[in-house]
Amino acid sequence: MKNYLKNIFSALLLLLNIGTLQAQQIALSTPKGGDVKKNGWEKEYWSKKENYSDAPSSRFNTQTLLIKADTLGVNRWYKKINIKPYATYLITGYIKTENVIGENANAGAGFRLGNFAFSNDRIFKGSTAWTYVEMKFYSGGDDSVLLECLLGKNGTAKGSVYFDNFFIKELSAKVLKPSVVLNMTQKKEPMSPYLYGQFIEHMGKCIYGGIWAEMLEDRKFYYTPNGKKSPWKVNIDTTTITQDKSHSFAKRALPVLSFSGKNLVLSQENLAVFANKNYEGRLVFSADKTVKKVTVALVTETERSEKSFDVPAEPFQKIPFTLTSKANTNNATLEITFTGEGKVTLAAASLMPDDNVQGYRKDVLQLMKELNSPIYRWPGGNFVSGYDWKDGIGDADKRPTKYERAWNGLEYNDVGIHEFMNLCKLLNTEAYIAVNTGLGTAEMAAEEVEYFNGGINTKMGKWRAENGHTEPYKIKLWAVGNEMFGDWQLGYMPIEKYVVKHNEVAKAMWKVDPSIELVAVGAVGKWNDMMYTHTSDNMTFISEHFYRQDWHAGGLLTHVKQIADAIREVADEHRRCRKEITQLKGKNVKIALDEWNYWYGPHDYGLLGTKFYLRDALGIAAGLNEFTRQSDIYYMANYAQTVNVIGAIKTTKTDAWLEGTGLVLKLYRNEFGTIPVTIEGSPQPLDVAATLTEDGKYLTVSVINATHQVYPLKLAFKQGKVAAEGTRFTVSGANDMIYNNKDAKNNISIHEEKVSLINNTLIVPKESAAVYKFAL
Repeated sequence: MKNYLKNIFSALLLLLNIGTLQAQQIALSTPKGGDVKKNGWEKEYWSKKENYSDAPSSRFNTQTLLIKADTLGVNRWYKKINIKPYATYLITGYIKTENVIGENANAGAGFRLGNFAFSNDRIFKGSTAWTYVEMKFYSGGDDSVLLECLLGKNGTAKGSVYFDNFFIKELSAKVLKPSVVLNMTQKKEPMSPYLYGQFIEHMGKCIYGGIWAEMLEDRKFYYTPNGKKSPWKVNIDTTTITQDKSHSFAKRALPVLSFSGKNLVLSQENLAVFANKNYEGRLVFSADKTVKKVTVALVTETERSEKSFDVPAEPFQKIPFTLTSKANTNNATLEITFTGEGKVTLAAASLMPDDNVQGYRKDVLQLMKELNSPIYRWPGGNFVSGYDWKDGIGDADKRPTKYERAWNGLEYNDVGIHEFMNLCKLLNTEAYIAVNTGLGTAEMAAEEVEYFNGGINTKMGKWRAENGHTEPYKIKLWAVGNEMFGDWQLGYMPIEKYVVKHNEVAKAMWKVDPSIELVAVGAVGKWNDMMYTHTSDNMTFISEHFYRQDWHAGGLLTHVKQIADAIREVADEHRRCRKEITQLKGKNVKIALDEWNYWYGPHDYGLLGTKFYLRDALGIAAGLNEFTRQSDIYYMANYAQTVNVIGAIKTTKTDAWLEGTGLVLKLYRNEFGTIPVTIEGSPQPLDVAATLTEDGKYLTVSVINATHQVYPLKLAFKQGKVAAEGTRFTVSGANDMIYNNKDAKNNISIHEEKVSLINNTLIVPKESAAVYKFAL
């Protein structure tokens, strides 16, 4: 107790000290002769680097920044500056222009302060002498600002512009003493459980190389063995390999390998295995009668495990086998040897750990269970706009491998409708299915609905039963397309045409099953206006997507609040539509935010396999807080994506762990309440949300502290009482840039401990997301 009170006193003393700091003028320019890059100045990434230079100032003891461009464009020097939240600042400096011409009357040179409005904002054109500028702004909830020196403000521009002698000065700052009042009798609309949804797409290492247990790449020989893109090596001349296009086994061409005088050896390297672990596989091929034997072997640096089989005379044999690894290694090889001579036609090979669960990795499946998501969106994403769902039906070895154009990768079609539905059953979750409105048709979407939901008396329902599932899957939620507003989308079309296609597809789907709920493609702005005006009768919900990057001024508060700001801004947009668009009168079309996340950083885990830092986890928690404030308009939110691809779970070939973002989703799904209650007061700089649990027995208070100091949070209760003792669940780490990886899976972790409400005050750890749970 003594240490607890000491911590409170220290935190309060720190706040008092911050409030009494003397305002200082801090130089932002680089000292004369200094390195502007080391001083924090950066150049516009997308512009020509030869447009930028710096030189000793003729007027000050600084380096003058110069931009010179002969063609119209947008160029900028910029610098990230840490500031206090809820403070007023003044930035001063100098600018000079020579022959600056803009693309329009309002374009030229000037300044920006990120998203902040500031005093004395103006455009500089033509040739001007050195001009002193003052820019006054209020920081609000941000703790950083971007000073941008532009040639190309309000449009493209050319000419020369000079910048010099910048300072920043704090004019005033609010002393922050977070305090809130909770009214547990004023309840908001309950949060939908679907706000904890997930999303998996056929791209990168989300499914193949992530959730799915298959160890072999290109297992159905899309690429010719020994070719540049093939993972398969063979001991014969590649030019002798032909193609069997007879489709006698599958609807795809198969490689035919001829050999004589020596055995035919096919191999794939770089397989990760554990010692004394069994691996189950199969080989599918057809061979001449003169090919007598086939041997499969798992080879490590020191040992080999092998089994041999006689080659039957019948065409296209499927031979199962089990091999046992003799070592721990990431460099094992699967070796397939044909003895005799003649021709071998290769159809498929497979190798999985024998502890796979219906084809899924056991370790990844366990982490997905910990996320406890109530619904999964599948199969895309951009992928769905070029996807034919029928390719994923039937014998997996006969399904075609296809080059898919959305993400420029191979789609093995090993995970199709039945495999995905098996996954949903294993996870005890619902399926949310996206249909192809890009290159797909209304007929294609209607048949898919019938395959999932139709009785066995229907054509598609009968086919489903033949493929092993007699009962309809009864899928309720369907996404009618994905991001059709974007020109990156396969089958993209202008909104004026897309509204016609949406109506056509939606009506065809509802004709098959009138009970299903349809999510239309949404996007803030004209797209939404047109969709609501022309298709509101043919939707149940409307989707939105957003991702946030680190293209900001760098502060922790600034980074974290991006997610909550985006959720609120999307909600505000749809509230505007409800007021302005007559076709929405009497309708309650809620938002399905079926893709949301951060998306930036190095791709350490394959395509878009970005690692996430603690600051990203705090942002996801802030997003969940914002959902409590917008619970009346959000029906669903699907974190994108679950595994590897900007994923809450990351994997290697043999290991898996939860990212900080995954830990937040796990914690809030399991411990945060569902019934938001009213909060009043001044929580700044903390982000505070409060809910009651569904059973009404607990108050849960979510507090995100996206600062680098401990804060006391004063609580008051307008109605109701809570127990003085409770539990705190905290997601935190050593600092906001820490992250989990295979060697340190708990750099970010969930810590559970007992807490006391002394003087109705909570002590909130720095750089943390915490859920406080008190019995009522």
